[in-house]
Parts: sequence; structure tokens; C-alpha cells
Amino acid sequence: MISYVNGTFVESTAASIPVNDLGLQRGYGVFDFLRVKGKQPLFLQQHIDRLYRSLEYMRLQLSYSKEELITIIQSLIDQNQLSHSGIRITVTGGASPDGYTPVEPHLIIVQQPIPEPPERMLTSPYKLITHHYRRQLPEVKTTDYLMAIWLQPLIKEQNAQDVLYHFNGSISECPRSNFFIITQENILVTPDEGMLKGVTRANILSVAKQIMQVEERPVTLEDIRTAKEAFISSSTKRIIPVTVIDELHFGSYSANSFSGKLFEALRLLENQAESL
Repeated sequence: MISYVNGTFVESTAASIPVNDLGLQRGYGVFDFLRVKGKQPLFLQQHIDRLYRSLEYMRLQLSYSKEELITIIQSLIDQNQLSHSGIRITVTGGASPDGYTPVEPHLIIVQQPIPEPPERMLTSPYKLITHHYRRQLPEVKTTDYLMAIWLQPLIKEQNAQDVLYHFNGSISECPRSNFFIITQENILVTPDEGMLKGVTRANILSVAKQIMQVEERPVTLEDIRTAKEAFISSSTKRIIPVTVIDELHFGSYSANSFSGKLFEALRLLENQAESL
């Protein structure tokens, strides 16, 4: 497998960065992740735009234009020839001489095979547990997943699949997913602040507006208790309906539920992006 590190395509097993890299020393870095189907990266421009927004917020200046980065990614795809894969673009604070000050960033692009999402929405049990927490700089896709990883034993102990963060009574996000509810009035609602605004989230909101009323606003714990449906979304998951949150159980899901209709609309949008 070929990766790209600081201007050079290399075998992934030979890829390296200096030990004084600020991402390694202090966890200072950002990344983005996108799916690739064959040779077609899905929603690449949206992911690149989000990466550069994260870089700007973190005061990291990458010496590549967006167009140059897209060319590098396409070359990597051509070299690896994978049928379905994911690309992770990581930018760190660089080889800091004092272990604290960001310098010329390190750029690492890795491609790896991943399973293709199912063509139909999964309806098997999916449980979330809630946890009072808000990520540092939540609007930025940083490499900091300390709390999410630290909570893994608790998640497993509760027979759950993931954790849902809330802060001062308002829901924000899962560590790697955005969160949505469908109200009793059939309105799609998702948090509007305190979380990372995912590319799949944006695509869901786009297709949802053709189906139903959409609201981006604070989502409270009480809103969840009265919701008709709940689901999470991400680039690799598309949409996964949530069946349990703590001790709260939701009804069954099907292709005719709103979650199912949104899944199908999102799948069709991906197919359109693939054919471009």
C-alpha cells in the first residue's frame, strides 16, 4: 500500500515522521476522512474545504493549495487501485524544536481498504449511552479522541455501540458521528452548535429538505425522550437508526420510516456523486 508523507509517495510500512512531531508530542493536529469507491473519491471538495477550515482555525499553514492536494489524492488512488477504501488526510503541528510551538506542518495521507456501506439501512439494535462532555474546539476535526477512547470500557460494559455527548442539557454529537431526531410532528432536528458539522450531515440536510421540515437548533435531553426516531450519521455509516439511548427505547425502523427514506435519498446522492 502506498501513502503520501511530506511530499513523497512511499510504502506505508516505510512511512515515518520525526519523534518531535507536535501531533505525537502534544496531540496538535487535524484530519479529514473520506470514502473512495473505485477511483472516485466521494464528496472530495466538501472534505477538502472542511480540512482547510480546520487548518485555519488551528493556525496551521499548509504549503499546498486545495487543487494540489486533490491531485495528490487522485494520484494515490490511482497507485493503490482499491475497490472500496477510505482516505485519511492528517496535518500535524510539525517537528517543533521546543515541543510546544507549531512550525511547518507535516502532511500524511493514508489510503486503506474499508467495507462498503450496505445498500439498505441496517435495523439491528444500536444503543448509545450519554455522557456529559464537550470536546475542545468542537467545530474542528482534531486528532483528539481522548475521551471517546477512554470511555470504551464503559460503552462495552453497558452493551452499547457508542456514546452520545451532552453538555448543560444539550446534545452535541457522538465521537465520530452526527446525531439527529425525528419529532412527533415529523420534523428532522439536529444540533446547530457545539459539534463538528459533518459532510454527511450536510448531505442529509440537503436531501431532507425535499422530504420534510428541517430544523438546526439546540437538542435537549427532553427532546430525545419525546422523539419518534433517532439516528446517527457519518461518511462510513451513512445512517444508522438508534434503538436505545440509555434506558430509552425507540420503536422499530423500516425502509418506510423517515430514517429509511433519508437513507435511500442519501444513497442516491452518493450514486450521483460517484458518476460525476
